[in-house]
Amino acid sequence: MKTLKQIALFIAILFSLTAMTGVLKAQTLIPNGDFESWNSYSGYSNPASWDTPNSALMSIPLFGKAVVFKSTDFHGGSYSCKLLTQQIAIPGSAFNAPGFITLGKLSINITAQTFSVNGGVPINDQPTHLMGYYKFQPVGGDSCTVGIILYKTTAGIRDTIGGGMFSAKVATTDWTHFSAYITYFTPTTPDTMNVVAISSAQTDMHVGTALWVDDLSLDYTVGVGKQDPASGISVYHDKETGRLIVFCEFTKEQIVNARLYDMTGREVYSLNPVAVANGRIVIPCNGFGRGVYVLAVQHDGMTFTKKILLGL
Repeated sequence: MKTLKQIALFIAILFSLTAMTGVLKAQTLIPNGDFESWNSYSGYSNPASWDTPNSALMSIPLFGKAVVFKSTDFHGGSYSCKLLTQQIAIPGSAFNAPGFITLGKLSINITAQTFSVNGGVPINDQPTHLMGYYKFQPVGGDSCTVGIILYKTTAGIRDTIGGGMFSAKVATTDWTHFSAYITYFTPTTPDTMNVVAISSAQTDMHVGTALWVDDLSLDYTVGVGKQDPASGISVYHDKETGRLIVFCEFTKEQIVNARLYDMTGREVYSLNPVAVANGRIVIPCNGFGRGVYVLAVQHDGMTFTKKILLGL
């Protein structure tokens, strides 16, 4: 079980993108990816095929609040999905809860303020990226994330086949296209897919942060000969000085944001958007400990990820 403040874990297990070419014939659809279908309950609605914290949070006597809403501010069709970070009061305390949707099954323990996510929906192919449209209104430096994770279960053991993420920190008042490029770190075809979106994807969540998502879909084409979009990023671990040196070779102006996560989803380093000098980012990594980390670099409206091994 993970604390509510670590909900970004589900999009932190992401690795460097594997180059792919061509078009795959089989194409999976994201159930209710246009958010046109909703199920109504007492005091709240949930998008059909998706699970949310609404049921658990609304069950709190007197102080229950929803964090996911049916919105008439849409990109296409008649509706979109709005995710809103709210403060939830319980006897003796209060906590901030992000708007969160998942194609899996979400379980929440209000008293312990813990949650778990299991399952997803069937898939039997290998999309290259998740894409869709979003609007974002952050409060206090908040960030949002939309991610996809792919699994394969063999002999009762579930393995993570790959995943991808998109994150944003800057306010976006117009509907804007995004892509979350998928990393495959095994050639195995997945059998289960989970897509998640979260309004506040960091430990320090701020009440009032809002994310709208609409028209989510999977894409299968990167174009013949097209290079890995993250191939312009390389990382060198200078063990003598205890630094990670990230080399960026983007063609557009070198304005980037970089974050480093450990495998619990905890952000251990953050670099706010800056102009990168000489195409380099230097990250002090002394004290991070041995293990696997994920570097997320945001540039030109996309997020690229690299797996980093420290002390292994």
